[in-house]
Amino acid sequence: MINTFLTKLNILLLAALVIPQHTFAQELMSEELRFEVRKVDPPLTISQHQIQEAHRLADLNNEANELDLYFKPSWIRSYVSVEIVAIHQGKQRKAVGKNDILTQEQKEIIQHADAGTPIAAHIQYLPENTLSHNDVKSLDFEVNVKPLRDASYPGGQQKLKDYLASNAVDKMPEGIFLPTDFAAVQFTINESGVVVDAKVFESAFQLHPHDKANAILLEAVRQMPSWEPAEFCKGTTISQNYVFVVGNLESCLNNLISFR
Repeated sequence: MINTFLTKLNILLLAALVIPQHTFAQELMSEELRFEVRKVDPPLTISQHQIQEAHRLADLNNEANELDLYFKPSWIRSYVSVEIVAIHQGKQRKAVGKNDILTQEQKEIIQHADAGTPIAAHIQYLPENTLSHNDVKSLDFEVNVKPLRDASYPGGQQKLKDYLASNAVDKMPEGIFLPTDFAAVQFTINESGVVVDAKVFESAFQLHPHDKANAILLEAVRQMPSWEPAEFCKGTTISQNYVFVVGNLESCLNNLISFR
């Protein structure tokens, strides 16, 4: 009698645990599929205003980029040489200085660099450490000047959201995305505003790869209308990279995209 009672009690407890979990899973599955589109900048970017005001190498840094990962004055005991390289009117120009203070020639080179071309620094130095003897070390980095205006979808962000919802997200078969699933399509808006080089950049599905889902996302991106291209103050246009992300926006994969 006691054994029968205990068996029934165990069944009731098990049911109480299982049913809420099932309900919670159903709620997650029925949530609206989340998505976003964002620009993927080069690791080191700087505004045209900052370029005009730069006097030292460290001035090529700002809060949004990661120059501190590549160069810190505290790493250096003494400089051997600092070479600045940029493109002006399609030709490479170089200027060499003795330390991290930019020479007048170096300032002119970076201030007149062609729009959309990187500015490179090549540093020869002796490192700051406790060794009695140090060999000369090399350190290189590039910065990219941000355009005055980023590429923009015709009609603005809401129109872009509406387009992707209608042509991609709403076309997903029901239940194809689990709560942890994630997919991303990378694409470029070229100098003419046309979508090019669209590709599935990342795809992580919990159960199995969903080629159908990836195909829907990719086709929607490829069929997008032309954008207004990114533009500098003198009217020069450049290409910009973007990524269309769908699913678990908190995924670590989503954060990694910006670093690739």
